[in-house]
Amino acid sequence: MKKLPALVTIITVTLSGCAMQEGDFPSLLKRPYEDEPVMDAATDSAAVVASLPTDVEQKLNDAVAQSRAADAAFEARLPAVKSRVDAARGSAVSSELWVVAQMELAGLEMVRSPSVEALADIDTLYRQQLEREASEDQSGGTAVIARQRDAVNMQVDRQQGEIDAMKNRLR
Repeated sequence: MKKLPALVTIITVTLSGCAMQEGDFPSLLKRPYEDEPVMDAATDSAAVVASLPTDVEQKLNDAVAQSRAADAAFEARLPAVKSRVDAARGSAVSSELWVVAQMELAGLEMVRSPSVEALADIDTLYRQQLEREASEDQSGGTAVIARQRDAVNMQVDRQQGEIDAMKNRLR
């Protein structure tokens, strides 16, 4: 029986919060920006590409092509270098096998250097595009550059991971 008065009190207090009070409350109707059309991926990417200047787009494409070519050369040379490193594993530092493996690793790093240079070029393009968009109060081009930068960065990181793993095997 003692529960009934407590229950009535709780219900009364809860429902009193729902009572309409005088005042100017915000409308629950849709706001104008909530009805704006949503762009699909094709429309969105077309708008983004259109906002990238032609010369910048060409420089970006050149840097990406340079990175892809360097990555292909890296991948072609990688098995031979791994073989040399595996042969030198456990050998003494400065032994002939160890020196040959170190030279092969250095050569592999030279082969991948155009990928690293391409990444630096893309970073420069990105910074320049950010500055251009800020001064001209526009946006979009940096997204295109960022996507390409991410892809090149993944290649460079993967290459560095392979090299680091082989260096660790030589220790």
